[in-house]
Amino acid sequence: MKRRTSIDSFRENLRLQQVYNVFWRYGMDSLFDKGVLGDFRRYMQEKVYDPPQGVVALSMPVRTRLMLQELGPTYVKMGQIISSRSEVLPKEWQDELAKLQSNVPPFPVEQVRDIIVQELGAPPEELFATFDPEPLAAASTAQVHRATLPDGSEVAIKVQRPNIKNQMQADLGIMRNAARVIQRRSDYAKDIGLVHILDEFGDNVINELDYGIEAYNGRRLGLNMASISGVHIPTIYMPLSTSKILTMEFINGVKITNVEAIQAAGYDLHVIGENFTRGFIKQLMIDGFFHADPHPGNVLVDLTNGEVTFIDIGLAGELDLMERINLISLLMVMQQGDVRGLAQVAMSLSKPLREVDERAYYRDFERTVARYFALEKDAPFADAMGSAFQVLLDHGLRLDPQLTLALKALMQLEAITTKLMPDTSIVPLSYGIAQELVFQNVTSDSIMDAVSKEVVLTLRELMQRAPSLSTALTSWLDQYMSGQFRIHLDTSDLNKELKNTRTIARQIILGIILVGMIIGSAIATSIPVLNEDYYWSLLPVVAFSGYIFSMVVAAVFVIRLIMQLVNQDDEN
Repeated sequence: MKRRTSIDSFRENLRLQQVYNVFWRYGMDSLFDKGVLGDFRRYMQEKVYDPPQGVVALSMPVRTRLMLQELGPTYVKMGQIISSRSEVLPKEWQDELAKLQSNVPPFPVEQVRDIIVQELGAPPEELFATFDPEPLAAASTAQVHRATLPDGSEVAIKVQRPNIKNQMQADLGIMRNAARVIQRRSDYAKDIGLVHILDEFGDNVINELDYGIEAYNGRRLGLNMASISGVHIPTIYMPLSTSKILTMEFINGVKITNVEAIQAAGYDLHVIGENFTRGFIKQLMIDGFFHADPHPGNVLVDLTNGEVTFIDIGLAGELDLMERINLISLLMVMQQGDVRGLAQVAMSLSKPLREVDERAYYRDFERTVARYFALEKDAPFADAMGSAFQVLLDHGLRLDPQLTLALKALMQLEAITTKLMPDTSIVPLSYGIAQELVFQNVTSDSIMDAVSKEVVLTLRELMQRAPSLSTALTSWLDQYMSGQFRIHLDTSDLNKELKNTRTIARQIILGIILVGMIIGSAIATSIPVLNEDYYWSLLPVVAFSGYIFSMVVAAVFVIRLIMQLVNQDDEN
């Protein structure tokens, strides 16, 4: 996160006033649009404006969607994230927030032309054989125009909205400031790391504005998906792409959840669903590089060939080998219906934010999540993981950001496959595909490739340390040639431990002697004197004196030990 300047603060203050005005206006509009007052208001609107259709009251979901669109792309993005977790929303809210994925007002084509000239050095009429001034789609941060290259290839040109970065940075600054205030006053916000969550959200949003990153993600994902039949990544045309413009292959497709159009084109929904799942599981669990936002608007089905196409790859996630293995383990225990195993895997994937009571964690996890596996093993992944997330948060545990992206992407995968294959559970399907892909990809060549990469990394580390190694080797060789090969061992800590050991041994020996003296003296004093000789009659007196002496020495010994322990505690 870059350092804030006075200009940033000024921009945030202006933006805060705009946000406040929008909230105030929509709040007042909602307040005066109820009951008799609302009926009178609509009656007057019809009389004054004479619309072709009667004025109807807007529902709260519609009003919220309009407010988010007016607030701008940052808030639209948050609405999109909420809509991707549609299983927790009522149906009316699902339908309205889903419109945020596509129904956003476009900006004028004159501005599009100006941006193309600034970025590519020539107007679109010179760069492309044809250019459609009407936008094909308008999103929260960009809009897309259709064009044709001189060789006849159809392309889609993604053009970033003007001044969008400054506005989004101001919005994010406002949200971060609000999060800091909330986190100082709320233990719950502190436990979940609200500021950290907003920082991650802000970094992802700003990175998505750099189309150079999206171009790299698309090309890398295209190479990884080349071996998966029925899955496609659009070709990126790098000479016609910059940080604000992305020119890619045009895909004549529909949303993957548009089952009516897919069936009308003659394609099997199960085949489409399995191809999509296979491609995404390979991204997630084999390659470790995945599309982190696969909502239906970003996954299309090409109606000309039935291929599943991933688009809008501005946000991508990466998992290392151990994270991928743990993710496969999570699917395995879910398939087995092992609730305690799921609790163990979820905990191993998390980082503690505070001291964790493991007994309470396992008790709450089993009590909360077990209900999803009570009647059947194939529990809905999103429902089970949603409850698991809540238990983790309640007990001060937080998933790694990349794993959070991966699990939320799996939830979106389930939402899509449920539309395509309502009779198929995502967990066994994904686990079976993961097993199959692991066997296909774990070959002698892949093992040798992994080993060679580790060897290269090791050699690179050795090369970085080469100066110090060469200096040490020269020093050792000089000593050997002079006949004085010296090795220095630092035994200061060892001497200290040996001294402590000797002290403890002396104390043990002295204690044994004192115990023996006490026991022997006690026995001697209890023996009756059978011989009346003078010297024998002195034995009980001597024994009693030795007993008293031993007790005094033992008492001094114990007091000294106690004083030593007290001094050690003070030093620590």
